Amino acid sequence: MAAHGFGDFANMNIDALLADSQKRVARFEEAQKRAADVVGRAATADDHIAVECTASGVSRLDIDPRAKRMSVEEMSAAILQAIHDADADLKRQLSEILTDSFDGDLLNPTGDPEAASAQVEEAQKAFDRIMTDAMGELNRMRKEFGY
Repeated sequence: MAAHGFGDFANMNIDALLADSQKRVARFEEAQKRAADVVGRAATADDHIAVECTASGVSRLDIDPRAKRMSVEEMSAAILQAIHDADADLKRQLSEILTDSFDGDLLNPTGDPEAASAQVEEAQKAFDRIMTDAMGELNRMRKEFGY
């Protein structure tokens, strides 16, 4: 039964809440470390063009001399497709890291790592606000009851 006037706040297990929060922060930090090393890769079917992407963008573009046989339009289209495919590979890997890190609880079902990161940041801010409010209320009650 909740204490009169305090609602669910009186039944909160602050230690469990803090422990759970610390676990989530640790998992998120580990995910960030793993994500920093992720490289998306793609190549054309003939392996004449290969691309690598990181979170910063295209980090490597290899063009085999045999690609010179392609027209400029074909080469341009092949490069753009390889970049698109490497970026998709990067996003897929980042999505897997987030899924693994949060026990399959995808933060962002679209697989957009920037949106997922923004959601995590917003959740952290919300948690910080809740904890600040809770600690303020605990401090007020401590003073009120003379502790």
